Amino acid sequence: MMMITKKRARTAALTLAAVAALTFAGAGAAQAAPAVPLNGGQEAPTPNNFGAHGSFSYEIDDDLNQFCYTLVVKGLSAPATAAHVHVAPRNTPGPVVIPLGVPSATDFSVSGCTTVADEALLDAIAANPSAYYVNVHNANNMPGEIRGQLK
Repeated sequence: MMMITKKRARTAALTLAAVAALTFAGAGAAQAAPAVPLNGGQEAPTPNNFGAHGSFSYEIDDDLNQFCYTLVVKGLSAPATAAHVHVAPRNTPGPVVIPLGVPSATDFSVSGCTTVADEALLDAIAANPSAYYVNVHNANNMPGEIRGQLK
């Protein structure tokens, strides 16, 4: 009976150590954010077409200084020419801080990672995501056709 108790205690200790190692190994590696809805109603200045919509999700990998994202877009009035993360409050245009790769299409889903040299920028996005937004540009709406404030 004593042998079973020691075996269970050792198994429990090893399991606890493994769980703790996995937890701490992943801590700080990537910070996932909730999906952001994109639409023309959030864009400033107001775009020419309100039919497009989409979603944007992202993770910040502190260890690799990467901003990884998935951008899904439907119904742009013209093929996308660019997409970016900008810094500015809601309803205000602002400067580009992270360019994003997009195909020349009106409907698409794209995922990628961008290494960001300025680690402070990634820290600022993680600390205050609502100070940043993502938008998609095209020939009909050079300032952007759809936009969403980060969360």
